[in-house]
Amino acid sequence: MIQGIIFDMDGLMLDTESIALDSWERAGKEFGYKISRELMIKAVGRTLVDTRKLLVKNLGNDFPFEEVRKVRIDYTKEYMSLNGVPIKEGLIEFLKYCKSIKVPTAVATSTNRSDALELLKKTNIVDYFNTIVCGDEIEKGKPEPDIFLMASKKLGINPEKCIVLEDSENGILAASRANMIPIWIPDIITESDIATKNARYICNSLNEVNIIIDELNN
Repeated sequence: MIQGIIFDMDGLMLDTESIALDSWERAGKEFGYKISRELMIKAVGRTLVDTRKLLVKNLGNDFPFEEVRKVRIDYTKEYMSLNGVPIKEGLIEFLKYCKSIKVPTAVATSTNRSDALELLKKTNIVDYFNTIVCGDEIEKGKPEPDIFLMASKKLGINPEKCIVLEDSENGILAASRANMIPIWIPDIITESDIATKNARYICNSLNEVNIIIDELNN
């Protein structure tokens, strides 16, 4: 029986990963750095601390991470102020389904708490969740299992009774290492040996997850 459902945020519930990649690339150009999509895809699912380490390692110790990140955030906010925060297909319907079957839910996102809460409130989905765990509240980020283990602990549910919905390789690895049931819903990464190997199920969208839960609970 599934007793808990844990959601990633960016790329899984919110269609924000491609916006972030474009914003990093634009911000990098302003400072004379080429921040490629290939590089930033490696950061998908990682905490702010780990993202900083990745960029400094690849772009040099002089890379002005905080300054570039501030410009990246400005570009992202500019896009969202004009277009709103895009949500993924089937999200609201699936959240209502979770409520209807009375299964506790959590968000486990590598995004810092202040930024995550702002996005969840803007999309009017924050009240669907029993608890929220963010990247600045854990010591080791994805692909380590810490964030998911903390989420299940806050829900009061054994890890093996939780499913995890993720779009990133790092997230799927973390869920697998937490001894949970990883479900991969690809976003910007559509082919991945890592995700395929470590995911228990693969879905095209959130519209398909309720079928899996119904099967597991019967």
